[in-house]
Amino acid sequence: MAIGDDDKAQGTWDKLKGKAKKVYGEIADDPAKKAEGSIDKAKGSFEEKKGDVKGRLADKLDDT
Repeated sequence: MAIGDDDKAQGTWDKLKGKAKKVYGEIADDPAKKAEGSIDKAKGSFEEKKGDVKGRLADKLDDT
């Protein structure tokens, strides 16, 4: 597995989990669960971006 792939996978999982929580919060009229879902989605986006940066940095270091 390439450097950063584990972060990207975790980010994708967190975004999916967040989306599910958000939908559940909307259906169940649970604002706390909906907010928790939004936080998980944001965390997932951050993790994916962190994985991208790690991968690009590793590529740059390999090129030198």
